[in-house]
Amino acid sequence: MRHVVFLVKKRPDLSQEEFSRFWIDEHTPLTAKVAGVVAYRCYPALPGQPESPFEGIAVLSFADDAAYEAAVASEEFAAALADAPNFQDTAATMSFQAEERIIV
Repeated sequence: MRHVVFLVKKRPDLSQEEFSRFWIDEHTPLTAKVAGVVAYRCYPALPGQPESPFEGIAVLSFADDAAYEAAVASEEFAAALADAPNFQDTAATMSFQAEERIIV
């Protein structure tokens, strides 16, 4: 399975609550439409946390490399990427590809 982990930085003009609401209510339906996504998990930070380099984590999972490649080439994925500046600081948001290791 192929996983993409996003370390999400909110736009500085949004509160944590505004960022979380937009991400979950507006953005995730776009990402959920991407063919080949087998799981999409979002972890917005709780309000009132000490300052952190990121305000959320997202994990996007695909069955294999072919599903990932098809997904990122799709119009639906492009639409989700185009929406990102509405709630996140895209220059500060980072991502990496990972292999999941379930320990417990």
